[in-house]
Amino acid sequence: MIVVEDDGDIAAMLTDILETEGYASVAVSDSTALNGQLDRRPDLVVLDLRLTRGGPDSILSSLRGRGMGDVPILLLSAANDLPQRAHELGIAQYLAKPFELDEFLLIVRDMV
Repeated sequence: MIVVEDDGDIAAMLTDILETEGYASVAVSDSTALNGQLDRRPDLVVLDLRLTRGGPDSILSSLRGRGMGDVPILLLSAANDLPQRAHELGIAQYLAKPFELDEFLLIVRDMV
């Protein structure tokens, strides 16, 4: 799994949670760093909607460019327009921050 999150504390928390649950995970902060992790197809990408460098469009473009446009994506954000943005991006699964750990893990389990 790849966590794309530019807040280091949140990225570390999410990767720690995923690893505790038995998922191999790595955190990156933008599409450039993501490209360096795409030597293998990820089972899931956990993506923050509001990245300071690049954004979901750039991440989705990177995945598509490597033939990975069908990799499941879980979109995270505290933005009020999260459902609308997820729909515009073609991302079915999203979760509003702050979220409950159990809810996050339930969604992750359902997606992988």
